[in-house]
Amino acid sequence: MNDIILFIIAIIITEAVTEIISKSSLFEPLRKWFFKKNSKFFRFIHDLLDCGFCLSVWIGTIVGNILLNFSIVSIWLDWFIVGLLVHKCSNVLHNLIDRTRGK
Repeated sequence: MNDIILFIIAIIITEAVTEIISKSSLFEPLRKWFFKKNSKFFRFIHDLLDCGFCLSVWIGTIVGNILLNFSIVSIWLDWFIVGLLVHKCSNVLHNLIDRTRGK
């Protein structure tokens, strides 16, 4: 499949998964469960799940590196670069969606 199409698919998947995890009622019990736990680790996870901007970095890194086969610098730096590219583009898509909804 064309790399540009795969990149666009990675952006759309990242946006969709981030929205489902950070805002949907489906994952609300999980977010609340992490919030009730009294440790820094669980509060960190709750904050991560609650923040779409933060969560999309990790979702973008995972999705981007599964779908895309970049070879820019090195394998570790490539993971980071691909994650940031997909994350930022998914944020642009999110902002466009919000503007069409009047938010």
